[in-house]
Amino acid sequence: MTNEVTVITGASSGIGAALAKQLGSKGHQLVLAARREKQLKEVAKQAGTRALVVPTDVTRRADVEDLRSRALKEYGHVDVWVNNAGRGITKSVLDLTDQDVDEITSVVLKSVLYGMQLSFLTFKNGAEDI
Repeated sequence: MTNEVTVITGASSGIGAALAKQLGSKGHQLVLAARREKQLKEVAKQAGTRALVVPTDVTRRADVEDLRSRALKEYGHVDVWVNNAGRGITKSVLDLTDQDVDEITSVVLKSVLYGMQLSFLTFKNGAEDI
């Protein structure tokens, strides 16, 4: 088993779940984040490695801060942070409402911003600030 710790947002399905399984098979220790806890737990089982499941709404800074804190508390460090959470367009562009666009934008932009800010602090400061 490697000592590398990887945080993956949007890990309950799609690319995030596939990445978790791939890295798990290589021995990475995982921190899996998404809103859907049941699906996260299933991905964690399939990853075949140590995995911490952290239900997280990446549009809420406090949730992402909690994700970072729990990862550091559990593993003591983070080596890789993957900002994978997103929300796609599930209907015709002509049918999108302002609310749809706001929700898509919120998930895509806030998750990356919060993830970058907090992962930068994680890599800059390490576990000293737990």
